[in-house]
Amino acid sequence: MVIVDDYSRWSWVKFLKSKDDSYDVFSKFCIQVQSEKELKILKVRSDHGGEFENEPFEIFCEKHGIIHEFSSPRTPQQNGVVERKNRSLQEMARTMIHENNLAKHFWAEVVNTSCYVQNRIYIRPLVNKTAYELFKGRKPNISYFHQFGCTCYILNNKVYLKKFDAKTQKGIFLGYSERSKAYRLYNSETLCVEESMHVKFDDKGPGDKTPEQDDIAGSEESDDYSEPD
Repeated sequence: MVIVDDYSRWSWVKFLKSKDDSYDVFSKFCIQVQSEKELKILKVRSDHGGEFENEPFEIFCEKHGIIHEFSSPRTPQQNGVVERKNRSLQEMARTMIHENNLAKHFWAEVVNTSCYVQNRIYIRPLVNKTAYELFKGRKPNISYFHQFGCTCYILNNKVYLKKFDAKTQKGIFLGYSERSKAYRLYNSETLCVEESMHVKFDDKGPGDKTPEQDDIAGSEESDDYSEPD
């Protein structure tokens, strides 16, 4: 679910298990963003999807004094801001996946990174400021940005190492953490996505091709199987 602030164009991406989770995610989001900005949400615009046009949504909007507008049926251009944002995130994520040979089950990581980057680099033409500057009130710092999908080396400080064991594990850079000052990385040795700040990046070196879920499941099954002598 993509949410866009109409003034600053700051965007949020919320990942849902099903459309039935839309109300819970939206209600929590409203409370969070209103507390953060100390301002009230005045109006919400959506299409006529069943996940938005239902009784819990209407009760929540009436309770909090929010006007809920709808675009006309089969007229997505009336909700053009979020429709264009949804399209730009999808196109950017598709390009990043195929350019860096990532498995498609990393789509959520890629979309999240796309949204993170767009919030900090896209400029609103009328005011000549980024969404970050309009929403946060200060210019963004992008000095810590690295090439998406590049090879990285993660300091292995989680397991006991012997004298001549390697201190780093090879991985692929996937994005940035929203809740801490850390990078999100795919560890090629543990086959897991993790967050760490102790990383060295090879921005010139593309990452290795990541295995699909079927390949991972097959390799895990084969490890437990041994032929009898």
